[in-house]
Amino acid sequence: MTRVIIYSGKGGTGKTTISAATASLLAARGWRTLVISSDPAHSLADALGISVSRDEPTPLAPNLYGLEIDTIYEWRRNLSGFQEFVSNTYSNRGIDRSTASELANQPGLDEILSLQRMLHEAQSGHWQAIVLDTAPTGNTLRLLAYPELIIGGNMGKKFFSVYRGLSSMVRPFRRDIPEDRFFKEVHSLLEQMDQLSHFLSSSDVSIRLVLNPEKLPLLETRRAYTFLNLYGLLLDAIVINKILPRRADLGAYFDYWVNLQQGYIQEIETSFAPTPIFKTTLQESEPIGMAKLLSIGQTTFGEHNPGDVLYDERPIWIDQWNRDDEPGFYELCLRLPFLEDDTIELDRSGSELVMTVGRWQRTIALPRILYECTLGDHRYEDGVLRLEFRGQAAPYAQAQKSDVWVEAV
Repeated sequence: MTRVIIYSGKGGTGKTTISAATASLLAARGWRTLVISSDPAHSLADALGISVSRDEPTPLAPNLYGLEIDTIYEWRRNLSGFQEFVSNTYSNRGIDRSTASELANQPGLDEILSLQRMLHEAQSGHWQAIVLDTAPTGNTLRLLAYPELIIGGNMGKKFFSVYRGLSSMVRPFRRDIPEDRFFKEVHSLLEQMDQLSHFLSSSDVSIRLVLNPEKLPLLETRRAYTFLNLYGLLLDAIVINKILPRRADLGAYFDYWVNLQQGYIQEIETSFAPTPIFKTTLQESEPIGMAKLLSIGQTTFGEHNPGDVLYDERPIWIDQWNRDDEPGFYELCLRLPFLEDDTIELDRSGSELVMTVGRWQRTIALPRILYECTLGDHRYEDGVLRLEFRGQAAPYAQAQKSDVWVEAV
């Protein structure tokens, strides 16, 4: 399997530099590596100092290739029928063709196409490692949530099948019904989103968050950390970038900023422990070019292999309370730190649980052991949300963590 590392962070924190540095170090250690940019404002080529193709991987150095995803190219390759139908629909309602073509680029599909391309490259067998440099945090979280949101659970798939069947019956009588090509593309998209949802939660994929030792990046990284745990995605490292060096010749002005940063570094270490934290000092010159990026990678990771899964504690598990092997009481546990005053809403539908936490929502496919159980109360303590499930009998005994794992989280 291809090892996939996804970097995210607030804009301006230097995640493109850290992504390129990680890829350079992996390639230097013999891994055949592809570094991908999914940020519409591509800066990967600027950091590398080499022009990077937007359709096919570009050789950059021994074992290292680069790709800046061109969503227009991906549109034409994967969803031209979908785009044509939406464009014609707008055009038939009196909107001129050029405007209709622009409107056909539906919000969010850029992120979907970026994920599709990443999955395609990961499944190609060409790469030992893929490093994905994403857009700023907000867009990244939306990108990572899209596979599940697009699928819409089992109900979403059933609705699509019914709509496709009805369209075949109605098409002879209506001009504005999509052609089969449209449905084939959307069906293929749904299948790939299903694959991608499972792929993102696999043991070969991890997320790393990049931040600067400042208040706003820290707050945004905490929100991203909570989101990733809610969606069951593996966060295996935090990278603190642009740390000011403590030097006597820089004077009192820089001493103030160095001391301020040190305070935030301590807060970061406290907030995210025991997740591994790596640190990078602000460079004395612009980090552009392969040599400088490789140096940053070596300094950041030291003796650690950046291709390893650096931390593998999953954010979702089941605690099971048993007595004499009788069916009893379970707790579905989600590690969700930094929730503060967010409202938690739960809605059970058969084998699925729709969970709304503040402004985020996800659908969890429950493990089989909970199918026949009744959803009870929930509580939030010590950064963990605990959802109660009761079987036919609910004896209480000393708690022990079960080996049961949540399927398809």
